[in-house]
Amino acid sequence: MCIFRLPVLLILTLASSLAPTASHAMDEDALCARALEQYGVEPTRCRARVSVLSDTAPSGAAPNALSAEIRESHVFFPQGGATLNEDAQVQLAVLVSVLDTSVMQPACLRLIGHSDSSGGEAANKALALKRAKAVATALRDGLKDPSRIRVVMSEGEARPLAGLESTSVHNRRVEIQAKTCP
Repeated sequence: MCIFRLPVLLILTLASSLAPTASHAMDEDALCARALEQYGVEPTRCRARVSVLSDTAPSGAAPNALSAEIRESHVFFPQGGATLNEDAQVQLAVLVSVLDTSVMQPACLRLIGHSDSSGGEAANKALALKRAKAVATALRDGLKDPSRIRVVMSEGEARPLAGLESTSVHNRRVEIQAKTCP
């Protein structure tokens, strides 16, 4: 079983998750706009609907300086925080929609909490685990099969994003990895 990055999966399957159904909390236009705003991804079916939003970053999200892969596969948090903001909730709702498609049914998740290096190492490891658990709870509440979340762990401040200082705000995150379920 190989572990693969979720962003590739989101890009490939996001368009199929945008099909209108009665269970969608948002209408299709709003979902298209938020997908573009949050992930920088503009599915073909949305191009006619969405105005130019790609140059703006949603409040609380990582700026566009981070790669699309990082923005899609990480949920970001404020300093000292482990509560999901509205942008993170939208990101996870889209992820649930993608994960519940037939193409993604075999995928299981590993959630890895991270922190910046502000504060003590033990406190950062505990905070990063709280962040990972917050993401796990949101995903479990939305997924048809919550047991697909197989690992919830913390690396604390041990693995900052490449090219960033250990104190960068972008290290306050939960990394989402997917693999084929055993």
